[in-house]
Amino acid sequence: MSNTIWYTRCPVPTASGIAKQYDLFDQAFADSGWQVRNIRERGADSGSLNTHFSHTLDDSFREGGGSPPVWARANGADTSLLGVCFVEETLGLFVRSDDASIQNVPDLVGKRLALPEWPELIMNFFRFAAQKAFVSALQLEGIAESEANFVEVVETGDHFQLLNPKFSDGSDRNIPSYYHCQMEALLNSEVDAIFAKGGEIAAMQAAAGGKLRMLTNLIDAKPMWAKVNNATPRILTVSNSLVRDNPDQVITYARTLLRAAKWAETHHAEADVAMATETGVSPADIHTYYTRDIYTKLTPELSVKMLDAVDVLKTFLFDHSFIDNNFSTEEWMAKDLLQEAYRQENIAWRD
Repeated sequence: MSNTIWYTRCPVPTASGIAKQYDLFDQAFADSGWQVRNIRERGADSGSLNTHFSHTLDDSFREGGGSPPVWARANGADTSLLGVCFVEETLGLFVRSDDASIQNVPDLVGKRLALPEWPELIMNFFRFAAQKAFVSALQLEGIAESEANFVEVVETGDHFQLLNPKFSDGSDRNIPSYYHCQMEALLNSEVDAIFAKGGEIAAMQAAAGGKLRMLTNLIDAKPMWAKVNNATPRILTVSNSLVRDNPDQVITYARTLLRAAKWAETHHAEADVAMATETGVSPADIHTYYTRDIYTKLTPELSVKMLDAVDVLKTFLFDHSFIDNNFSTEEWMAKDLLQEAYRQENIAWRD
């Protein structure tokens, strides 16, 4: 009987998603007595799936947006930080195409900026993402957060709908975007601007039928702090049950992600298809919503640059009361395990 390692990932391009699609976990753990399975196999109820946000499931890995694992750790989740990557994606502030009163970011002062409310979500990372984007855009223009006029918009969708999905391609994503109610509020002039990011924009834009205009894209900003958002950085966490009792399996898992990331660097067309399958967009849209160097940014690392991004994210969460405990990133890391994975894969460590 095999021991089980559980995995979960966000609907964004990740080495975890590529590794699962190409059966790299099966290959890596063959004859080890371990198998890697999707948390959805435990059941579709919220109690089973909420571990994607709370990371309360032993013997599990999570790769995806940074705010839930930080929130989970701040709330006592027994996890370690195994790696970080920074896959740059569109971070767009959107207004109505026919709204001539908003031509640049300073025009947002006094306008109604949407913050999504998800009543069933145990950690409202969507709200964090929108608030962080608006605040960063204003701060880049020297405008204080106090000048923002935030308006709550309730989203009624299923926040589990895109958890560990697998689309055949972008054409079969026949579900509303995560921004549907905000989009409707914007088109109905109930708010003046909304935030949307990454490949998730594709479904929203299709539903809007050309009635939305991207005012600014924060991924074009020069300072790293302005680009930090929910999925920038991506964070890889692991249950400490594995770190303490089965560190060799943690190293094997990390090695598998390193192989998947390195494969993407030399197989661009295949990687585009794999990442499109993960996100529900067309392969061509990978280059619409993600930067062209995406293939070199899937590798988990614990460099100073990546840890700085985590600290920016964590500090914003603390300063805005998403978390009550601004814990030490240094003490959270399982750095020796990732370093050993790098050594075994003959990859130079990134400081």
